[in-house]
Amino acid sequence: MGKNKTEREDLVKKYFLRTPSKPNYFWNFLWITISIILIIIGVMMLQASNGRNSDQFLIIVVAGLVFFIISFFSFLAKRNRYRRAYNMTEPKATDEQMDHWLDEGREMILKTAMKRLDVEDDDISNIPLVIDGPDEKTSVRPGKDKILRFRIHDMLLFFLTEHNVSTFQCFYDLGSNEILEDGTKEFPYKDITSLETETVKSDDPFYKFEKRKKIDELKSLSLYTSGGNCISIYYFDPEVSHNTEDYRLPPSDAEKTIKAIRKRLKEYKDKFSSGLQRPI
Repeated sequence: MGKNKTEREDLVKKYFLRTPSKPNYFWNFLWITISIILIIIGVMMLQASNGRNSDQFLIIVVAGLVFFIISFFSFLAKRNRYRRAYNMTEPKATDEQMDHWLDEGREMILKTAMKRLDVEDDDISNIPLVIDGPDEKTSVRPGKDKILRFRIHDMLLFFLTEHNVSTFQCFYDLGSNEILEDGTKEFPYKDITSLETETVKSDDPFYKFEKRKKIDELKSLSLYTSGGNCISIYYFDPEVSHNTEDYRLPPSDAEKTIKAIRKRLKEYKDKFSSGLQRPI
């Protein structure tokens, strides 16, 4: 699945573009056929007329030629428009390629996060809890398997130690395989004041694809600390959101991650009853 950066970007970009349907050339071919028939009939009648009414038969030939030229060039124009539109959307990445590249990207992000946070390989906290959500303005589209995929990923990694939580949040471009923006935060459990989740509701769809098809399901996670810090992320939750005939929400470990964080905070609270400013 090895692809150079430019080729991969092109394949991923086209993944989110709808392949145009092949045009119907029926009327073009019908008028071309009629034109050819008119020309043949006109020529045959000219030959059989021996000069009588030749002007009328010549008009038939000329009309056939005019219809033929118009129909033929109309067919060429339609075919060329389709080829241009097709070349702008194909070939595109396969579902398997998109998933493989995302797995590779997550591994790269994990290594980057561990390096930025000075997490050792043998540290138990080097296995992070991860939430992978869509950027607010990312391209989004279901694959052939109808699973939604998006280009710009908002990833939030939690590294939990005995007394502290360290986070690495980044925006990852699946096309260029680059981290566009990232940041780290570290704070003790005792400073965490609230961990909140909510279903985000809006009159407008969060994402659209193929014009009329829209995605309304989205949840958010926000973690607050006593110092006024806040970490937030949007994510899909296929366990509580409905699927439609147009798409299925992607697999997610978000709820499992949130439960694990709540459990760790509760364990810390039980062990150090005075550690948290407010129970969660």
